[in-house]
Amino acid sequence: MRIVTARILRFAHEKSVWLSLIVVVCLLAANPARATTVIAPDFNSLVSGADYVVRAAVKSVTSEYRTTPQGRAIFTKVELQVLETITGTPPQPLVLQLLGGTADGVTMRVEGVPQFRVGDEDILFVQNNGTQFYPLVGIMNGKFPVKYDAVTGTAYVARSNGVPLYDEKDVKQEMGSASAAQAQHPAQQPLSPEAFATKIREAHNNQVPPKPPSLAN
Repeated sequence: MRIVTARILRFAHEKSVWLSLIVVVCLLAANPARATTVIAPDFNSLVSGADYVVRAAVKSVTSEYRTTPQGRAIFTKVELQVLETITGTPPQPLVLQLLGGTADGVTMRVEGVPQFRVGDEDILFVQNNGTQFYPLVGIMNGKFPVKYDAVTGTAYVARSNGVPLYDEKDVKQEMGSASAAQAQHPAQQPLSPEAFATKIREAHNNQVPPKPPSLAN
């Protein structure tokens, strides 16, 4: 199997569209790639940047070649079952579109971005689905897997690298190890999906709506 990799330059706010990223992939495909790095948004920016936030389970993942003005590229469609709408109004059905995937024995991937697998359950901050190469706010920072404690079966929220999330303010921090995260919150349990959803709704409801344009006298 041939693997094509690419990295995206560090940026604070992702506004890249499909075609510009395909150019990057073409330029970097011949060289070893480093992981994608993104400046993590703070919690309020994460909430305000999302078109909608959902708790969802992955139903299917399919990849295909598409022809673009820059050439052929592999895209993946991730069909989601929406378990809970936290903010906004997601379309039905909800199918995320990502650059990369595996088709005809070729894998094209953007290093550092989290993958979707059938059966995964996540809280997702969706932004510009169908126009961004990875349609989540802050790329990996907009995906929060829902995990289950192996002993108690209790559900908790993790960051995209699998490290438990203890406080919503921690989304701004660099992703580290589970032990480091626990050391910062020695007396706390990781956030439950319900608690995290409540924090998201509160932040969304507290956002100041834009002022209407003033009318000329």
